[in-house]
Amino acid sequence: MTDRTRTEEVDACNEAARMCLEKGDRQGAYEQFRRALKLLKEDPDLKREAAILNNLGHVQVALRSLDDALGTFREAARLCERLGDRTGLGWQWANVGSVCRDKEDHDEALAGYRQALSVFEEQEDAAGMADQYSNIGYIHAMKQEREAALGWFRKAKALYEAQGQARKAALAGKNIEILSASEDM
Repeated sequence: MTDRTRTEEVDACNEAARMCLEKGDRQGAYEQFRRALKLLKEDPDLKREAAILNNLGHVQVALRSLDDALGTFREAARLCERLGDRTGLGWQWANVGSVCRDKEDHDEALAGYRQALSVFEEQEDAAGMADQYSNIGYIHAMKQEREAALGWFRKAKALYEAQGQARKAALAGKNIEILSASEDM
């Protein structure tokens, strides 16, 4: 089988998975992404594999297979590191943080978000930085650490405003408002 044919097969799996997701068939999408990964193991293309792993991880989250999603996002992060894809690496660490948040493992969530933040700071990626500020603020709020949460949400809001992201700035502002009104934390 030629590289072009294998690439077309992987692309067909990815497209079939997308169509499954549009229909709400998460299990079908899961199976298509797994098939694409199997094809990529036979004829490696690390960039495509990282992208498929990212997509698969999100489907696993939707299927509530959080331990599997965590492993998938970590594998995608390893591939991004290997490829030198720093932006992709940052987003994979953010995904790891979000899965840990969903698992209510706050310390690991913070570790993932801080890893992501470090990469985005290195890249001077303001959008990635602002999202991580907000994510870190959210974890501190979940941990009942009001002042820390407020500090992170304020940083997020300022950076969102500087980027002209009004909706995200408003969400961060709402979080600040809620936390500021809460004396119980």
